Amino acid sequence: MAEKIMKTKGVAFNLADPYQKKMFEYASSFPNFSAYVKRLIQRDMEGGQSIISSMPVQNEITINEDIARGFI
Repeated sequence: MAEKIMKTKGVAFNLADPYQKKMFEYASSFPNFSAYVKRLIQRDMEGGQSIISSMPVQNEITINEDIARGFI
């Protein structure tokens, strides 16, 4: 039997940011968060709509600030 080599990536949500709190609450509704994130990554790899580009315009400033700080 082949040995499983597993790696993990954590996702941090700033609950003080209303949009990130909403994302956390939505993500928490999935019983298998890992599978959900993997499906999102697969869709992105296959050329699906980018998650960031589908976010409302009013949140782009917050997202860009988080990217600059290394949070995303």
